[in-house]
Order: sequence, then structure tokens, then C-alpha cells
Amino acid sequence: MAGAAPANVAVVSLKTYARKRDFSKTPEPAGRKAPHGKHLRFVIQKHHATRLHYDFRLEVDGVLASWAVPKGPSLLPADKRLAMHVEDHPMEYRTFEGVIPPGNYGAGEVIVWDEGTYTLAEGTDPAHEIAHGKIKFSLKGKKLHGLFSLVKIHRRNDEESGEPWLLIKDHDDYAITHAMPELDDVSARSGKTLASLKNDPGAAQWISGKKKSAVKRDPHPAHADPFPTITQPMLATLTDRPFDDDDWLFEIKWDGYRAICAVDKHGKLSLTSRNGLDFLPQFPELADLAQAFTSAPIIVDGEIVSLDAAGRSSFQRLQGSFNRRRPSARNTAADAGPLTFAAFDLLYAEGRDLRKEPLEERKALLERSIADEALVLYSKHIVGRGTALFEQARKKHLEGIIAKKRRSPYQMRRSRDWLKIKIAHAIECVIGGYTEPRGSRKGFGALILGLYDGKQLHYVGHVGTGFDTKTLAQMSKHLRTLEVERSPFAGDVPANAPTHWVKPTLVAEVRYGEWTRDGILRHPVFLGLRVDKDAKSVTRDVVVKHQEVV
Repeated sequence: MAGAAPANVAVVSLKTYARKRDFSKTPEPAGRKAPHGKHLRFVIQKHHATRLHYDFRLEVDGVLASWAVPKGPSLLPADKRLAMHVEDHPMEYRTFEGVIPPGNYGAGEVIVWDEGTYTLAEGTDPAHEIAHGKIKFSLKGKKLHGLFSLVKIHRRNDEESGEPWLLIKDHDDYAITHAMPELDDVSARSGKTLASLKNDPGAAQWISGKKKSAVKRDPHPAHADPFPTITQPMLATLTDRPFDDDDWLFEIKWDGYRAICAVDKHGKLSLTSRNGLDFLPQFPELADLAQAFTSAPIIVDGEIVSLDAAGRSSFQRLQGSFNRRRPSARNTAADAGPLTFAAFDLLYAEGRDLRKEPLEERKALLERSIADEALVLYSKHIVGRGTALFEQARKKHLEGIIAKKRRSPYQMRRSRDWLKIKIAHAIECVIGGYTEPRGSRKGFGALILGLYDGKQLHYVGHVGTGFDTKTLAQMSKHLRTLEVERSPFAGDVPANAPTHWVKPTLVAEVRYGEWTRDGILRHPVFLGLRVDKDAKSVTRDVVVKHQEVV
């Protein structure tokens, strides 16, 4: 199907792109070749020019190799969508949304329909693959995932202009074999549509933000505030149900490890848990956070997460060593979900301590400060409509949402300016002992769980499910090193098997159905160990009525 490779293929030149445009009249970026990042990026822009079409663009040698796809991508392998190879575009075009004014090349509305990263499925050099008429790749976008191929074909006749290719969905778990769902018209970046841009008199501009350059560092900025030490992140208070209020913004509750990311004026990165644990030995791939922001020094509050294909975070995929002081790499189950740092607050940037500034202003600067969008995910929010976001989170089987006062300062404590509204019942408990296994089970039977009330540890249940063979072996070995003679619990603990007590230093996260009248967890399931939590701080959440704080 592929045509012969041309003698001279220009896949990395911006001369044709520049020749077609008058940059004094169009908001499009002029651009230049960009340095190669850690991840190859792609974008699909929906473009209503003379005809409605989709512009499919792959990062290749510092520019965007581009194809115009009249009917857009398809998830049906049987569909072979025509894709006309057009001029390369600059990398800045990857975030371009707006209106190209009348009289300019490609005049019309443009939105970022999908964006993300890609990897080659065949070969090692995308420019080489394109030059030889076929490139096969795997997308990890916000809408599209899995294997696709672009294949060059012969022109139907000598009068046909342009360079025709075909965009084809390969067979994999993301392909569909029957009815093709309608492609939506919503931007993956801003939520805008082509129609909303057309009716917006202020949209004829490059609205996606300024060009994000390499990290800028000024070791001696004039009049800079002192670089603070964050001893504890701001924590949310549990509330009973979602609500609507225009004084609040609402975000997704991430299911991972809370972390403070700090890059000092020398470019040294620290990534610490809420109790001061160094996360870099556990997650060495996050060392690139040192270059992930547009300036330094900087301090960002966020969550280390592992996202699935639908963008859902999972704490279980982050599990690894049980050594609190020297955590090791995650287990093999985590390989399917590469790490992302979900950033939701900015505490220091551009020489300013921002903790007293309103949250909404901190978040606006945070969004502009992210340079590596493949590694750092800006945690988006909506204003006022908490009930709708909660229902959306419920449908997507997420953990819950967070409500935050729009004008709240950043406080290094638990505050009622931030509220958490949970969908799934999950809790952190202290491990105070374990029972011996019965039957064919190895390791241990169940963990004995408790919560602190002051200095006393109170029993709240046993958890014996949620463990695989490897976890049972690893945990039982570690638990034996913590054994003590006396029970750490205040009061008697019921048990249906011989019991071993342990020093109460380990914290488990469990999912459960409900609390019994006696204060015992019903149907608990083990999710993982919380190496980032101090056992003495693990108490039962106090639930406040939302009317008390709204």
C-alpha cells in the first residue's frame, strides 16, 4: 500500500509553514524547531476552515509533522481515513486554539480536540518511518488510545494534488468492531467548541497561553521572598455531601501519594511526603520534575498518581517496598500505569511566597508554570457546580471530589477552607497485629486494625482480603520483625485464630462497606500500605455538615 520513499522528504522544515502565513495578521505562532523532550507528543486539532477537518500532528525532530484528515480519526479498524500530508508546524502550534482571521491561510476556528504523548510501535526514528511511507505508533491521549498507523498511498491520478496517506486504527483493546460513536466537538484542553469560538469576539488570539520556554533560573532574584520550607501540606476536612456555591471551586480527588515538589535556585529537586519521607528513591522516574516547570525556584503541591487509559488514578498501582526509610521501586503491577504528578497548588514561584494569595490566583499561575505536560498534569477545576462534578466522578468510579474556597490562603494544617467529599468508602488504619493463616493460606490470615483516639489505639476490625501471594509473603516477613509481646490496643480484641501483636508503626489503606453500630469496619478490603503517613496521626475522620462551612 505504501508508495516508494521520495528522494528528498522534508519532514522537519518550517519554511513552507512560514511562507503561507503573514504573522502580522494571524495569531498563529511563528515558531522554530524545539528541543526534543522526554516524551514524543501529539495533538489533533479540529479546524473549521474552508471545510471542516481534523489536523493530526506528531512531534518529529522538534516540529509537528501534520496530516489533514477530512473525516477525523476512527476507532474502527475497517475504516481507512484519508489523511493528506501537509506542511510541518512549529511545536507551539500544539496548544493553539482560537480563530485564524479571514484573509489568512486556513482562516477559521481551531480547537485542540485531543492531545497527549505517543510511542513508536515500529522503528526507532519517526522521521525515518515517515520518509519511508509508513509510521505505526501508540497514542496515549485524553480521548484516543492504542495503536494507529499512517500509511502513504499512491495518488489516484496525476491531476490529484497533495500527498495522500491513510489513517488506520490497528486491532487492539481500544479498537471497536461495530457502531462508531459520534466524535464530540469539545476541546480536550479548554472545554470550548468551534461554535463558541466563532461567537466569541475575543477569540481571535492565541488563547492557550504564552510559549513555555526552557526552565529559567535566577539564583539572585531582586527583592525575592525567602524560599520557604513546607513542613506540612494543607489538608481537607471531610464533609457529608456535595454542594453548589459560587464561592467555591471543585476538583477531582486524586488517589495517590500527596507530595510537595520543590526545585531550589540551583535546580535541586526534592519530593517529600506529608510526613517528610523522600519519595525520589521510590519513584526515580520523577527526577525529571526538576525540569518540568518554566522557572525555578518553585514549590508545587500535588499528588503522585498512576493513571489508567481512562485517566483514573489508582493507589494500588503505586505499591512497592514496605521499608519506610528506604522505599524501593514499585511492584510489576505498576508498570501498566506510568507516573504522573497531578499539580493543584503553587506555593512559591517567580521569587514570591504565594501562600497568602487567593487560591484561584495561585492556580492560574500554576497552569502557566507547567512546561512538561506529559509528566505534570494540571488539576483542573470548575466553579460553583460541585454536585454535577460529584455525579460525574461517581459515574467514572472515582474516589471523590475536593471543594476549595476560591479566595482561601494556603495553610499548613487541616482546614475547613478545603473539604473532601468521598464517593468510595476508604480509610487509613494502624496495623496492631495479625492472625495466623488457616488452611492452605500462606503468610498470615488477617491484619488487625485500629485507630488512635488521643494516645490510645482502639480496635476497628480485621482485614483478610485484598492480598496477592507476593504481598502476603512480603508483609508477613516484615510483620515478624515488628512483633511485640503485649497488645498495643486499648481493650480486648476478638480473634478467631492465634494472634501475634506488632509495634503499631505501619498504616494500611482499606476500602469498606460501612461502619457497624459497634464502630467496626464492615467488609474491609486491603488496598495498600501508606508509607507516607505517621501512625500516630491516624485517627477517625470528623465529618462536618457542609452547612457549617458553606
